[in-house]
Amino acid sequence: MQRFCNFKRNALWWATFCLGLTWCGARASEVPGGVTLSRTTGNHLFVPVRINSRPAWFAVDTGAALTIVDSSRANTFGVSGGTKVVELPRQIEVNDRVVPVAHIRSLQVGNEDLGAGPVALIDLRSFSARLRDSGTKVQMDGILGLDILERYRAIIDCAQRRIYLQSASANSGDLLQRLSARRLRRVPLRITNSGALEVEGHIGNQRYSFVVDTGGFATLIPARVAAESAITLVGTSSNAKGIHSKERPVSVAIAPQLEIGKYNLGSVVVGVTALPEGPEDLSYPFGGLLGADFFFERNGIIDVGNRYLYFR
Repeated sequence: MQRFCNFKRNALWWATFCLGLTWCGARASEVPGGVTLSRTTGNHLFVPVRINSRPAWFAVDTGAALTIVDSSRANTFGVSGGTKVVELPRQIEVNDRVVPVAHIRSLQVGNEDLGAGPVALIDLRSFSARLRDSGTKVQMDGILGLDILERYRAIIDCAQRRIYLQSASANSGDLLQRLSARRLRRVPLRITNSGALEVEGHIGNQRYSFVVDTGGFATLIPARVAAESAITLVGTSSNAKGIHSKERPVSVAIAPQLEIGKYNLGSVVVGVTALPEGPEDLSYPFGGLLGADFFFERNGIIDVGNRYLYFR
């Protein structure tokens, strides 16, 4: 059994969240065959997993710094907070609320055995989903966070709905060559110390940092950023809800000259809501969340291991 490595992050997030520990498990395959992802009607990507040999559905969420298990089903999955092998903190703060930290003996993603590691226990019962292809309703049993995605150098191909996990020594050259053949734009990513996956860009003439968030149903910018850019809002009946937060109304707006990296995307429809302040260690002021709609509409590929975002 692998030992817990080290504490790495201590942060918070809203649309999904950022926590702060590092997963240490067995090595993933050095031949990244990929695991099929299912898209939900709410634009989330779900992957089948096995927690302690029990089947479950996890959302793949680059906006979550730590992997999470639904606290209401922890006993069903045999998840325990006590262990003599791995030293864990008993609790951690997530969006101003203290939640327990537990230990998983084994986690399988597809056929990839990731071994043991820490998870946060959070009640996810209000985050059920329906698969887009079949209409089947599924419970969000947990969230595959950035701790595992970073450790196993994940490549998330939103267009093909595949996730590739690999060890640090794996050679992903053939896979990346196939992906680059799609002639997509490429911009660098950064993982902050607080556990946010950051990409730089502009709205109009103002430079911002955006958080890459596959757990966000849409690209959202804070209401204050919209006000600074004098963007006109149109009200909707939609609401956004995050972990440990109340629902907030979402307006629609057209962001003029949205730029990601060095690429100007022109005018882009975005959601606007009362997002809280972003992570303190972003390179530039927090400009919002680059959500799932962006990746699906632009054939997005998120290469966590090599720190690149590809898009059309």
